[in-house]
Amino acid sequence: MDIIDDRKTLNLAKISGINRQINSSMNLPELLTVILDTAREILHTAGTSLLLSDPSTGDLIFNIVLGEHREEIKGEKVPRGVGIVGIVAETGKPLIVNEAQNDPRVFKGIDSKSSFTTRNIICVPMTVQERNIGVLEAVNSIGRNAFDDLDVELLSYIAGQAAIAITNRRLVDELTSRVKELTALYDISQTVSFSRAEGDLLDTIIASMQRSLGVDRASLLLFDQAKNALVLRAAHGLPDGVRPGTEAPIGGSIAGHVFRTGDPLIVADREGEIPFVGIDRRRGYRTPSFVSVPVRSENEVIGVISITDKTDGSIFNAFDLRVMSTIANHVSEALRSIQYQKNKEAQRRFAQELDIAAEIQRKILPEIPPVFGNHRIAAFNRPAKEVGGDFFDFFNFGASKYGLVVGDVSGKGIPAALFMGSARNVIRAEARISTQPEPMLVHSNRYVYDDSEYGMFVTAFYMLIDTHNRLLTYGSAGHNDQILIKNSDRRAVRLNASGRALGLSAESAYEERVFIYEPGDLLLLFTDGVLDYLGEGDIDRGEESLIKIALRHFDDDPSVIIGYFRDLMSNNAVDNYFIDDFTILSVKF
Repeated sequence: MDIIDDRKTLNLAKISGINRQINSSMNLPELLTVILDTAREILHTAGTSLLLSDPSTGDLIFNIVLGEHREEIKGEKVPRGVGIVGIVAETGKPLIVNEAQNDPRVFKGIDSKSSFTTRNIICVPMTVQERNIGVLEAVNSIGRNAFDDLDVELLSYIAGQAAIAITNRRLVDELTSRVKELTALYDISQTVSFSRAEGDLLDTIIASMQRSLGVDRASLLLFDQAKNALVLRAAHGLPDGVRPGTEAPIGGSIAGHVFRTGDPLIVADREGEIPFVGIDRRRGYRTPSFVSVPVRSENEVIGVISITDKTDGSIFNAFDLRVMSTIANHVSEALRSIQYQKNKEAQRRFAQELDIAAEIQRKILPEIPPVFGNHRIAAFNRPAKEVGGDFFDFFNFGASKYGLVVGDVSGKGIPAALFMGSARNVIRAEARISTQPEPMLVHSNRYVYDDSEYGMFVTAFYMLIDTHNRLLTYGSAGHNDQILIKNSDRRAVRLNASGRALGLSAESAYEERVFIYEPGDLLLLFTDGVLDYLGEGDIDRGEESLIKIALRHFDDDPSVIIGYFRDLMSNNAVDNYFIDDFTILSVKF
C-alpha cells in the first residue's frame, strides 16, 4: 500500500508540472504532445493517444499520437460509439481492457491500418463542465501485464489537465482570430469610408486584405455582362502580364466555378482537390492552398475574391474563409455605395440639364403681345413635368390678320418636349407659307409624319383671325373642341372641325371652318390638360368648370382669367390633380 501511495505521490508531482506548461506560450499541439509524453512516462506504456470529438458527426479523431506507428494513426477516425474509446466517450466513464485481442468491444480497424497490435488499453474521458470533448488512451503497458485502478486515477488527472488546456487554448485562439478578423474588417471599413473612386477603393481593399490575412496574392474579379466573363478589377502580387482588365472565363476556371455555383471554396491542395478545372502552372504558385469566395449583391453573385500563397507557407483554415466571406460582403456594400453616389451624381446632372431644358422650352414659347389691334390676348403654359409637349404660338400676318395655334404632343416629359420642338417648328414654317388652316395643316402633317418616331403624334388647333372682317377661320388636327363665349347672350359655342392628329398618316384631309365673331366675344384656346385638371380626370366636368370660370371673369381683361389659372396651378393643395400639361390662351375681341 505504501508503494502505491509513493507511486501516486511521485506521479502527481509530475502531473502538477503540466500546469506550469499550460500557462506557457507554447502552441496547442506542442502542449498536448507534452501532456501525452507525461502520460506515457507515468503509466510506462508503448503509446498514448488523444482523440477529439467531431462536433458535427460525433466521430473520434486521433489528434495527437505518441509511440510506434504514430504517423499512420494520426488523423484516423473511430466511428461514433464504436470501440473502447467510443464507449468511454458515450458513457463518460473510464474503462480498462487487459485482454484486448479477445475483447469484442475493441475496434480492430486502427490496428489493421497501422500493423500495430493492441494487448491492453486504458481509456478515460476528457470532460469540461460536464461536456465531453474527447478521450485520452494509453496502450500496451511496459514491464507489467495489466493496467490497474491507480492508472485510471493518474490518467484521469492527466485527461483533466488536457481538457482544460484544450478548452483554454481554443478560447485564446478564437479570441486571437476574432481580433485579427476585426482588425482586417476595420482596415476594410476605413478604406470604404475614405474612398470614393471605384478603382482606388477596390485596389485599397485588396491591399488591406493582403496585409491583414498575411498573403502574397489576392485578386477581385467582377462579372461583365457584356463580355460574359469575369474581369480582373483589382489584384496584388499577381504575375507580370496579369493586369486589371484581364478576363477569366466563366467555364474552366476556379473563379468561374465559384461564380457559377455561388459556393465558397477553401482548398488545401489545388492539384489534388479540384479536378474540375485545369491548373495554370505558369502562375507559379508557392503553396497549394487557396480560398475563393463569391461577392453577392441582392442575392446575385457579381464577382469573386481569391487569396493564395500565405506568407508563412501554411494552409488556409476556417478563420480565413470566414474573414474572406465578411470582406466579400464589405466589397458588395462598397460597390453599392459607389453606385449610389454615381447615380446620385448622375441624377444631379440630369436635374441640372432638365432645368436648362425647361428654361430653353420656356423661351421657345413666344411672348404674345397683350394687344393686337383692338383685341386683348393672354396665354399660360405649365408642363406636367419639368418639360412637356404642349405649345402655343402667335403669327402676325399684317395689320388686320394674325394666327393662333395651340398643340399637344402625345405623352409627357423629355420625349414629348423634343417632339414638340420639331412639330412647332414645322407648323411655324408652314404658317408663313400658307396662312389658311387647311393647306397649312396638310403640309405640316406630312413633315411631322416624316419626323414621327415610336408612334408619336400631335393634336393641334389653328385659327386665322381677320380683324377687319371679324372672321375666324380655323381647322383642327384631332384637337379637342375649343370654346367661344358670345357677348350677346353669354352662350358657349364649341369650335370644332374634322381632321386627324398630325403624324398619324402621311395623307390626311383637314376641314376648314369659318365663324363670324362680334365685339366683346371671348375666345378660349386650350389643351385637354386644362379640362383634365379642372374636372379632376373628367373632361366633360372640366369643360363645364372652364365655362363657369370664363363667365365669372367675362368682363375682365384676358390677363385676369389667365392670372386666375396661374394662381390655381401654384396652389399645392390642388396640385395633386395635375396629371397633364396645361396650356390655355384667352382672346377678348
